[in-house]
Amino acid sequence: MKIAAILISLLLLFGCVPAKETITEIPEEIPVFLETEEPSEPKPTEIEYVAPPASTPEMAVINYFDALYDSYIAMLPMDISPAINLDFEIMQNIQNWNSLLAMRRSIISEKGYCFVETERFPFTIDYFPEKELDDQRMDYVRLSDFGEGAAVLHFTVKGQEGKAYPPIFALNSQHTMILTLEDGIYKIAYHYFPGSEGKFQNDLPVTLMEREEMEELLAEEFSPKEEADFPEPEFEKIYDPEKAAEYALSFCEEQNPDFFFVGDWYGNCMNFASQCIWSGFKAENDSPKNFGSMTKNWYMGKSGGSLIWSSVSRFWEWTGQEYCRMQVQEFYDISKAEKGDLVHIGSYVCETEGKYSHALFVADEEKMMLAQNSPACFVYYSDLVNNYAKFIRPISLGA
Repeated sequence: MKIAAILISLLLLFGCVPAKETITEIPEEIPVFLETEEPSEPKPTEIEYVAPPASTPEMAVINYFDALYDSYIAMLPMDISPAINLDFEIMQNIQNWNSLLAMRRSIISEKGYCFVETERFPFTIDYFPEKELDDQRMDYVRLSDFGEGAAVLHFTVKGQEGKAYPPIFALNSQHTMILTLEDGIYKIAYHYFPGSEGKFQNDLPVTLMEREEMEELLAEEFSPKEEADFPEPEFEKIYDPEKAAEYALSFCEEQNPDFFFVGDWYGNCMNFASQCIWSGFKAENDSPKNFGSMTKNWYMGKSGGSLIWSSVSRFWEWTGQEYCRMQVQEFYDISKAEKGDLVHIGSYVCETEGKYSHALFVADEEKMMLAQNSPACFVYYSDLVNNYAKFIRPISLGA
């Protein structure tokens, strides 16, 4: 009986006592609070002009170049009307040209088409009297057209050696500005320098375009093009692009005294480009003084030379003749451009489209920095706004 009682007690203890009900509560879903990004400010569409009114002509010039450099680096247009007199068409053209340049640089940078400069370099302005002008530019303007109190300034912009600046700076060449005076404030009404005609000084206006149109033009400009392969050399002298580019870097900003200087008024661009090409062909002991390695139709020395040597159009015509002893290849695909290549450009602002009027030389293919004369400075391919271009590669030269 005792054993039975013990068994009953154990059953009651472990089996018959109901287990305590356990309820697992499922918590409500804990809300996750994500940090919301502050709404980003819209990208600016224009950079603000901040210079004070110019009480002297020199102050107006500094304001003008500083403003254009600010716009250049920011890759945004700027209303520079506080510094310029928009009553004159040339200044309207400069305003529009600068807006197009900013747009071109911005799109090229965004798309990664080629190098775009973002660093700003110091510059100085050196003024000189009119008697030191080396051309007849003042024969074609009348000061009376600019009103009472108008001022004329002649100067040269200087910068760091070997650096490219905004194209309108036209380093190392003579500038002329005429400024109007109204209520004690000077504004620029006329700006001339070598090369300004092709940019904004023609009778035709520089017209603005929508960004989408510029994007389409640049997509075509930088698109690969089906072109013939570069041929093997035909003549005994083989072109050395490294030597040619080295010459371009050495003598772009300072004239080589061994060669005749055509002058900025008539344009020294092809004369300088021919010197670069000649350097790529010349043997170690060749000298321009005795026309060592030049053909009889293409030459330049201290005392002068041929139109083929110094004219953009005549040089290209000559290379297409059967009797020409220089072998070249023309192409339009910028991705194929290399140092030592010649670049011929024309301006959409000029009356005759399809005409090439300026020569430049590829001195640095990585940055597509081009050496030029008239003006004697470097410029980036990315800054050739309102221009069309073709490339010419010298290959070989016969005696």
